[in-house]
Amino acid sequence: MTPDKFISQLYRESTHISLADFPYWALDLLQQVLSFDGAIWATGHSATQTFHTQACIDVDKNIFDRLKATQNINPIFEQLLLNPSEPVDMADVISDKEFYHSPIYQQCFQPFGIERILSSIHLDDRSGIFTLLTLYRYDREHVFTEHEKSIQQQLLFHLLSANAHRQLLALTEQSIEIKELNKHAICDVAGNYHTVESGFLDILEASQFILQNQELPFSIKKNDGEYSEKNLTIAQQKLGDLFRVSIRLKNQLDDLTDREKQVVTGICQGNTFKQIAKKLGLSPSTVSNHLYRIYLKLSVNSRSELINLVNQQYSY
Repeated sequence: MTPDKFISQLYRESTHISLADFPYWALDLLQQVLSFDGAIWATGHSATQTFHTQACIDVDKNIFDRLKATQNINPIFEQLLLNPSEPVDMADVISDKEFYHSPIYQQCFQPFGIERILSSIHLDDRSGIFTLLTLYRYDREHVFTEHEKSIQQQLLFHLLSANAHRQLLALTEQSIEIKELNKHAICDVAGNYHTVESGFLDILEASQFILQNQELPFSIKKNDGEYSEKNLTIAQQKLGDLFRVSIRLKNQLDDLTDREKQVVTGICQGNTFKQIAKKLGLSPSTVSNHLYRIYLKLSVNSRSELINLVNQQYSY
């Protein structure tokens, strides 16, 4: 596959790939342009220099732990930071004779059969998020050429651009459970923003959260679901190593139980008691009883008033 065909296919088909699968799919596609035996794609924050997301193909995932443990003796890291967005070949940093007798080779790369290393790092100055892309070869004689380094540099830009576009799409790919939530962000496990929808930060500031360091003012939860912080309703959904965090201001409907919210959804969709009952596995009389309690909680007297209230609550 030519680089131009790779770029075309990357943008054209990425919209059909889930955000969780995107880095693995993209690395598989890249392997059709550049010859390599294994690869990693990871992101983290410059302040911690820790991997917050990590994807790999054809190399053991324990490579990430080894890279972190041997960072202080890995000569390529300093060169990557000095040459952001440019490919760095380990062979250009340290001679083969020295490398193959070094602690970094023996402790980090040799256990995985890695003999050749071509790596690039991109740093977003605003967010502090770094992206690391490294290609590995298991044949010592199969060196990376200058032409291959040039191709990696060219395609790294498009990989990052396509990934950013995929994250933007993920902001609006809302599940039924969170479709009414107002503003969204894509974050990693440490709460660092990767993509933020317009208005997300405005809602946080209006709710008197202290914003700093391009990260969430509250912690990512262990499990997906909906919860509250101050005057906000927050929903969290795991997307691979990333999370979609959705927020809105609390309203009257938040006082309803989950079952009552399901009944309200059915009413707003124009369904009859019988249709709602069938979908929820209830009797029509039980649905009627739920609706009666909903009317009392929300101080409404009819379906039309209920629908109007729902529209008002989610019109901002």
